[in-house]
Amino acid sequence: MTATPEFPPLVEAYLADLDRALASADPRERAETMAAVREHANESLTLHGTDDESARRVLAELGPVEAIAAEATPATPPAATAGGVEAIDVVLPVLAVVLWPLAPVTLVWAIIRRRAGVGSRVLQWLTIVLSAVPVLGGIVLLLLHSMSLLAR
Repeated sequence: MTATPEFPPLVEAYLADLDRALASADPRERAETMAAVREHANESLTLHGTDDESARRVLAELGPVEAIAAEATPATPPAATAGGVEAIDVVLPVLAVVLWPLAPVTLVWAIIRRRAGVGSRVLQWLTIVLSAVPVLGGIVLLLLHSMSLLAR
């Protein structure tokens, strides 16, 4: 196990600023970037010394924190954000068509998800329409059958 080297206060402050600037970066890339910058700083300080002048030289070599942070890949947003496509939003319209007896269930479920404001609105509307067709069709057929029984 390698010990973490002690850096001059200027370098420590730079590393802390860089870590904060990388807060929105992909966690893996953030860790790799921090490790690479620490390694570079350690090698340069070992070669040139640990005085303030050497620390300034290392920081000049590294460049501004903002430039390093700008090159980092942003973290991917969570899938459950409003407007995002979730697996259930894809499954519900398929269930409404393939398993049409479940249309009332998928209709209610899509309406609940739509009102909660989560998932893909487009797929939820598709589910509502696809589910409403067999539900309304079933109601119409039931009414027509009832009327034909009454006419006898």
